[in-house]
Amino acid sequence: MKPKVLFPLLLIIFFTLSCKKENDTYIKPLNDFNACGKEDPLNQLGWLNSKIRDGKDPSNINFVESVWIKEFEGEYIVIINFGLTSSVYNTYDCSGNNIVITNQDFYNSLSEDYLIYKY
Repeated sequence: MKPKVLFPLLLIIFFTLSCKKENDTYIKPLNDFNACGKEDPLNQLGWLNSKIRDGKDPSNINFVESVWIKEFEGEYIVIINFGLTSSVYNTYDCSGNNIVITNQDFYNSLSEDYLIYKY
């Protein structure tokens, strides 16, 4: 009688452990707001989601410590702090193109309200 119980139990354990989670790439945003034409820009902008997933290791040079999204001159800007260069922000447009913003007031105005990811 034990084999009759053991086999189904082993099957259930096997299938439970082998199933892939549906949302392996989902990252819970700190603030929910629409930006870049997306309801969830942190997860719906593929390039941004990839940067964060690839940069989750603090020993990695591409470690992503913080991400903000803020409007500047009518366009949404994605600001990434890569941690190791914490005094330097990398800025991108919604398509993931690196852009330069020299207005220091823009960076000084970053607050928790615009923060969508923090390690």
